[in-house]
Amino acid sequence: MVNPETIEEKDLSILYLRRGIPEAFKLLFFEHYPEFYSFSLMLMQRRPAAQKVTMEVFFLLWERRRELDSGKMIKAFLYLSLRTKCLQELRAPSAAGPEGVPAEPIVVPSSLPADILEDIFDYAARTL
Repeated sequence: MVNPETIEEKDLSILYLRRGIPEAFKLLFFEHYPEFYSFSLMLMQRRPAAQKVTMEVFFLLWERRRELDSGKMIKAFLYLSLRTKCLQELRAPSAAGPEGVPAEPIVVPSSLPADILEDIFDYAARTL
């Protein structure tokens, strides 16, 4: 068992994320969303599509959080997943509605509390 008093703050947030503490996910999202949104925007060239893909990959991270052990693994997971998802979206027949807005809604994990989801969506909307 890891003693939280003996590990660094960054490692502690990963430990809390792996344990399924929503606030740890929220902090990780706030810290890294701009970087990964910019990456997906560079690939997708459409803001709504880039936002949707980035949100989906972060939610995938939440679903698979127990598989990742370090900050480096999390960033690698996010970059690879985001690149793959963007390429899939770009190759797929356009499912976008008017003005490039994705027609399909973002599927959100039911295990995240509503207040955390609200904060995350508000933050992402301000990043556009």
